[in-house]
Amino acid sequence: MADDRLHVGFVLPSLYGGGAERYTLHLAQWLIERGHRADLVIPCFAGDYRAAIPRGVRLYRGRLPRTDRRLLREVRRSGAAVTALGVNPVTVAWIGLVLGRKHLGVQVRRKRSLYASIHILNRYLGEARPHVLVSALPSADAAAVCAAELTDRAVPVVVTVHNVPTDYAPEWLEAARTLYPLADAVVAVSRGVAESVRRSLGVDAGRVRTIYNGVSAGRIRRLAEAEVAHPWFADGEPPVVLSVGRGAPQKDHPTLVAAFGRARREVDSRLVILGKLSASYRTRLKSLARNHGVERDLGFVDFDENPYRYMRRAGLLALSSRWEGLPTVILEALACGTPVVSTDAPYGPRDILGGWGDLPPVGDAPALARALVDTLRGERPTAQALQARAADFSSEDATDAYVALFEELARGRVR
Repeated sequence: MADDRLHVGFVLPSLYGGGAERYTLHLAQWLIERGHRADLVIPCFAGDYRAAIPRGVRLYRGRLPRTDRRLLREVRRSGAAVTALGVNPVTVAWIGLVLGRKHLGVQVRRKRSLYASIHILNRYLGEARPHVLVSALPSADAAAVCAAELTDRAVPVVVTVHNVPTDYAPEWLEAARTLYPLADAVVAVSRGVAESVRRSLGVDAGRVRTIYNGVSAGRIRRLAEAEVAHPWFADGEPPVVLSVGRGAPQKDHPTLVAAFGRARREVDSRLVILGKLSASYRTRLKSLARNHGVERDLGFVDFDENPYRYMRRAGLLALSSRWEGLPTVILEALACGTPVVSTDAPYGPRDILGGWGDLPPVGDAPALARALVDTLRGERPTAQALQARAADFSSEDATDAYVALFEELARGRVR
């Protein structure tokens, strides 16, 4: 590096509303605030995140039919620099052939989409020349590693793993086993995820780093002051059990609904699930709530870029996941001073909540119900103590760790 200013390219497949996407956007923002340069490479420029796109970031998008034109207009109106990278069909086909010769022809259903992403990344690397390329989520990870291989590893690649890799879809798990060992470093967000990366993906232990997710507590508390229109969060209403997450088997909302049905018999309360849930998924949960006699006490809130305003007003945050990496949503709730009840899902919740909240077994509705009742009745740490626990996972510490890794890679000390 010519000076101490890093230039980091972050790769996301899209801007849809998942935790890995949001955390990557936050990390880019923290780097910019320290005076470094951060680029975002989004092959499929579409999704839910708008306000979370960092100020000062340079955006590179694929010129693809799936581009969200409304999002693109909004981003341009904000003053962000956006560069479109075209896709040449002939080059995309050539990429497939070259990867096959290198024995990197991973077997995924949307191979053409993956090859197009690799092409977009190759164009980005040739134009922007970052010091480090950082990816999140399996499809972006595969594209980043392959792009580096096609450019003779001119730029070190850091793959970030936010979930248990053995729970990837089978095609992406096989791709990860082939490609992750070729990354210059693999960052796992908890010790359990790091062990899973080493054991199940065959990544050399020397290339695996554990960096806990961090939160910017001050920013979260400022955003948490925003108003909430939903009447259940008004003063004087029964406490709300809040769940924040997408509709997916991993989140195990059916067990949460069943547990809430039991808890509601003992404590006057309501359950709100905030996130992107399909109509069919909501119908399924409503039917389950009806069976438990709590249909009128179950509500839904669509995806919101500012979930903190709901967290601050909730009686508690509930996480019923079957597995996790390091659920940042727990840290965010703690930063709001809100107690958390989470299943003891492998691997992240215990790293955060050991001694700070109940950890009932995965899939155990009666145990989860007991934890909900105990917490709603006031058996909890104070808001100040919860906020102090969140401070143990600060954005400053996380950024320090990433900057140290990026500088090490950029200077060529890890290959």
